[in-house]
Amino acid sequence: MKPLIDTQEFLSLSSFLNYQLAGEPINWRGILNLLVGKPDVLDEDSESLLLEALEYIGEAYGNQKRRLGPLAILHPIRASALLAKAHERPDPLNLLTALLHDQQEDLIADRYSPETWTRLDNRYRGLLEKIDAQANWLLNERIAFLAKQKGQAYTAYLGRLLKQAKKTPELALVKLADRLDNTLDLRIDLQDFTDNTRSFQIIFDILFVNSYKGLRLSQPHPTAGKINGAMRLFQLYKNAVFLSMLRDEEVPLGKAAQKLFYSLAVASIREAQTIMLHIFAYHLPAPADQRALLLEAMEYSHGAGFERISEESGSVLDGLFRRYFVYDNREMKKRRLADLYQDKKLMGLVAVSFLVIFANFINSAEYRIKGISAAGIIPQR
Repeated sequence: MKPLIDTQEFLSLSSFLNYQLAGEPINWRGILNLLVGKPDVLDEDSESLLLEALEYIGEAYGNQKRRLGPLAILHPIRASALLAKAHERPDPLNLLTALLHDQQEDLIADRYSPETWTRLDNRYRGLLEKIDAQANWLLNERIAFLAKQKGQAYTAYLGRLLKQAKKTPELALVKLADRLDNTLDLRIDLQDFTDNTRSFQIIFDILFVNSYKGLRLSQPHPTAGKINGAMRLFQLYKNAVFLSMLRDEEVPLGKAAQKLFYSLAVASIREAQTIMLHIFAYHLPAPADQRALLLEAMEYSHGAGFERISEESGSVLDGLFRRYFVYDNREMKKRRLADLYQDKKLMGLVAVSFLVIFANFINSAEYRIKGISAAGIIPQR
């Protein structure tokens, strides 16, 4: 199976959307054409409804930006585009759900003046009145399940979402598109020149070629961005948890969802490769140290270490998820990711671990990590 989109295609899509969004007035029909990607897949009524939804989120998001700097509205549009790309003829209600999937988290009253909120709320209600009662109910239900409540644990949020997705598989479809966009969006901040390096060739050379001298790059260390390597690893953790719970809950996945599942696993592998190569190029340059790291991950994998959550024990990888990626509050998250960021060898080992985990998801339809559930990240014997 081929991934739905690669990094360069994703960056091109983002660039084209940015160009359209910079226009005065904004050409929403041009944006819709970029979103659906194919001509004649929407009937006139569906096209009109989606155009109105785009205009609504355009006004609601305005010039709000994501943490990395791009316009916040790019995320729901791109997630919708990825969902459309997975289908021959995308369902308009699914596209509308993807466009509005963050509505209850992002577009809330306390972010606007009373006058602006009243105008936006009336516009949203007017949009809903243009679809029939059944579709209206389905849309509101889906948006409610896709919204993560403040302070809610990620596993509890996914558990509720995926339990409902057994009855409404479209929820899993939209969430896969959401996570795929969030993962590909990490490249906006760091177009690392190690992206184009043949990582598996380098792994082979490290393990087998005595004359290999290490990864030599003429470029200096990239400027630090708002999202560092430890934060990127946390995003890969979220993907691993989601894909594992998706498998464990046995949510029915159609052809489009399977494409998105595979594409998310591949995007996660590419992100892990980039982090690993960055560590090898700048922080752990000796091939002997790299070889020891790879062999440690290999031994752990062959001992089924990546098939379950384990207690902290003999290996530094035991209890990894709980030690660095499970938090009670924002301060704990900040502190633990800072600790991980300071240990570059461990970061490299974690990046290789995620290579193994997402390769397992691709190679085995039965793979999931035991101990990950709505109840949390719980060690298994």
